[in-house]
Amino acid sequence: MSDAAAPSTWLQRLTSPRSLAAAAVGLLVGLGAAFVGQRVLLRPKKETARRRYETTRDVMRLYGLQLQYKKEKGVYANGLDSLLSVAPDAAALKAGFADHLDTTTLEVDGNAASFRIEANVLDADRTLVKIKGPVPEFPTRRPAPVLAPTATSGDSDGGAPVLPPSGR
Repeated sequence: MSDAAAPSTWLQRLTSPRSLAAAAVGLLVGLGAAFVGQRVLLRPKKETARRRYETTRDVMRLYGLQLQYKKEKGVYANGLDSLLSVAPDAAALKAGFADHLDTTTLEVDGNAASFRIEANVLDADRTLVKIKGPVPEFPTRRPAPVLAPTATSGDSDGGAPVLPPSGR
């Protein structure tokens, strides 16, 4: 018998040139699939997240303008144009909306006591970003819970709770 006819061990089969070439091809295919997946799947999510972030930032900027409008006029603005009247850079702010925010769905409603700002993001889901205000600066204080008095049998038990009597 020659060495070629002798059965090879698992270690010899694993480290053979043919097995190593197959592992290298599998690694290259996996890296290629990961690169394509990153480009196709993750890149659009980053763009969507960027648009949602910028829309949220703009809605919060409008929130600040509402508070400024209330200080100046005594009521909250009821409309985008009246709200932007207090902004020093109103034209630039409104022009910046077009990239990530649907200006046709932008709503600014207000009265003497409260306001609401809503806008849709220019993404596939048409995500709604909204805020109602004014939001109080500090949360309201909750009252302390009232504890029910516990019945005790006297001084002999050391203050331990009394168990109800077992009935027959």
